[in-house]
Amino acid sequence: MALPSIGQSRLIADQLEALVRTFRPHSIGIIGCAGGNGLDRLAGTSVSRVVGVDLNPEYIEQTRRRYEMPGLELYIADIQTAVSLFEPVDLLFVALVLEYVDLDRTMRALWRHCKDDGVLAVISQLPHQTMTDVSPSPYTTLSRLAPVMRLISPQELQQRAGHAGFCPEHSSTILSPSGKSFSVDTFRRRSESARGGGV
Repeated sequence: MALPSIGQSRLIADQLEALVRTFRPHSIGIIGCAGGNGLDRLAGTSVSRVVGVDLNPEYIEQTRRRYEMPGLELYIADIQTAVSLFEPVDLLFVALVLEYVDLDRTMRALWRHCKDDGVLAVISQLPHQTMTDVSPSPYTTLSRLAPVMRLISPQELQQRAGHAGFCPEHSSTILSPSGKSFSVDTFRRRSESARGGGV
């Protein structure tokens, strides 16, 4: 994703930085943290606690080695099945993850890990008329992602998030250097009493 022709790593880091400066959270959870992309942008911000979650133990270890920062918690886990993986945070950041998971199960798990009135921020890829969903690159193994990838429209995302207990706040579209479009959506978590029951 860091290839100049793709540019998704910088796009994700830029959005993380912008969200932190907008919402000024004290704690954030990065779901699908990979090797810690964007953590270098948090210096001098309001953030004092960072949670990183990824399925890949190598990514978690890379993050641990690269970022020796106070308040960093790292977990090797599948967010779809996480009942209580970490204490809830002020801001959950989920970039290019929901395309590969069971959306309803994941939304319920995200709700459990977000504080009341906390923010869920999602970056999701939008369909392109001529470009493939998985960008061509020298890393041919990435082509294995294509069969399991399912793009989600902003409308579906808002519907599923709302059903899980999140209220939509803002949606915008951004472009990567490759020409692909991405949706950036933010939501507020409703309390259990406000949503009428638990999950």
